[in-house]
Formats: sequence, C-alpha cells, structure tokens
Amino acid sequence: MLKIQRLTLFFLTIITFYSCVPQRKFAEMETKYNNLIVDKKASDSINLEYEKNILKLKSELEKTKEEFSKLSSNYTEMEALYNRVKKSYDELTLTYEKRLASESLTKDELKTSLRELESKLVKKELELNEKEANLIKKEEEAKKLNEDFSKIEKSLKEREGKVKELEALIKQKDESVNKLKETLTNALLGYKESGLNVTSKDGKVYVSVDEKLLFQSGKVDVDPIGKKALLKLCEALKNNTEFDILIEGHTDNVPIKTARFEDNWDLSVLRATAITRIMTKEGKIDTKKIIPAGRGENFPVDATDSKEARAKNRRIEIILSPSLKEIMNILNK
Repeated sequence: MLKIQRLTLFFLTIITFYSCVPQRKFAEMETKYNNLIVDKKASDSINLEYEKNILKLKSELEKTKEEFSKLSSNYTEMEALYNRVKKSYDELTLTYEKRLASESLTKDELKTSLRELESKLVKKELELNEKEANLIKKEEEAKKLNEDFSKIEKSLKEREGKVKELEALIKQKDESVNKLKETLTNALLGYKESGLNVTSKDGKVYVSVDEKLLFQSGKVDVDPIGKKALLKLCEALKNNTEFDILIEGHTDNVPIKTARFEDNWDLSVLRATAITRIMTKEGKIDTKKIIPAGRGENFPVDATDSKEARAKNRRIEIILSPSLKEIMNILNK
C-alpha cells in the first residue's frame, strides 16, 4: 500500500511539472498570428499611401515636363535673338570699318554705337546663359523625379507581390481550417448529444467537450466513453501535421481544496495533462505538436451564477491552430 502511494505522488509531481511549461510557447504563436493580421491591415494602408504618392509624383513629373518644354522654347527664341544681335554687331563693325575708310562718320560716334551694341550683346548673352542654366536644372529635376517614381513603383510591386502571397497563404490556411472542422464534425457526430461540439473561430478549430463526457466531478481520470471520443479525434488528426494542438482545462467558479488539489488551477491542469497523455500515448499524436494548459475558472463560457452555467464552464477545449511557419517566412523576406 505504501509503495502505491509513493508511485501516485511521483506521477503527480511529473504531471504538474510538464503542465506549466508549454503555455508560453502557445501564447507566443497566438501573438504572432494576431500580429500577422495587423501587419496585413498595415500593409494595405501603406499600399494605399504608396498609390497616392505615385499619383502626386506623376502630376509633378507632368508639370516639370511642361516647364521643361516652355524653357526649351524660350531658350530657342533667346538663341535666335542672340544670333540676330550678333549678326547686327558684325554688320555694324563692317559698316564702321567702311565708314572709317570713307570718313563719312567720326571715330567717336562709331565707337559710341559699338559700345552700346556690345553692351546689349553682353546683356542678351547673360540672359541666354541664365535660361540655359534653368533648363539644365529642370532637366535634372525631371530625371530625379523619374528615378524616384521608378523606385517607388518597384517597391510597390514588390509589396503587392508579398501581400498577394500572404493573402493566398492565409486563404489556404482558412480552407484548411474549414476542411478540418468538417472532418472533425463528421468524425465526432455521434458524440454531439453527449456534450462535444466542433466550431471554428479566429482561424482556429475548437473542439469543446463537457466535463460529463470525460470526468466524474472533481476527478482527473478519463471516462472510457470520453477516451473513445478522444481516440476518434486522434484518428481524424493522424495524418494532419499542419496544426498545433492546445489542450485547455476549464473549471467552474466553485472553490476546491482537497488533499490532491490545492485549487481549481490544479484540477484544470491535471485534467489537461490527462487528456494530453491519452492523445499522445494511445492516440499517437506527436508530442511536439501538443500543449496542455490549465485555465482554472478564469474563462467561463457562461458568466451567470447558475447550476446550468457552471456545468457549461466545466469543460475541456481542444484548440487546433494552423502552423504560422510559412507565413513568418514571407514576412521575414
């Protein structure tokens, strides 16, 4: 008798140890999944902002091209005017030389005319140089706008490609969730009246099992009928490696304190590990894909303080979450 008591104490210690560790891992995975949804919404907002910037850049580019065209036209006109003035200067110089020879005009008069004409020529040449500088500046601005536009367009295409890839993968995950829900519903149809329900929410499949199908009140030993239902569930999951499994134990809000259970936390944790042990040892579920967790009385499905509500809250929830590895690989590209 003493030997049996020692073995019981040893197994309780092992169960309590393993029930406390994996909860953090699942919480991290759930946080990553929720962050993915937020990232997708943020990505849609950034795409919209990129499209607005592209429209703005296109408008600025068209305006710059229009200014460039006007400057080009002005430059051509100024160049023609410069050539005409220069031609007049050359003609006047020739006239000056001829008149010097004929002594029809004095040297002072011709020198004054030449200085005035030369001054005009210099002024026009400066104006022409300024126009040319402005034209070069506008050319550089147009070139930069084209380069910025090309970079943004390329970045937008890359982001659109990533978003489409994510949307396709999320759609595939949703389809897998729906397919799994249908498979489990059909496999466990015979247990619906016994308090077993299959639902989907937030991209996950929930298998909720009432206490009455699995345990006697205040006990952690699984009833044979409940074990049969669990093994049917394992059979349906046998070839499915895309989902991680969280086993959650839930209790009502009636305090419990016995020689075996300190409180409702203890009871919920030990019930979760009891389910986990059956699914891994007898149901052959990969131990790396399953996490037991105790929730105690903290997540009731019915918060009213009635006998019926307390019965609903005493349950095991088996939560199947699609693997986020492929989605995280896309986000980390």
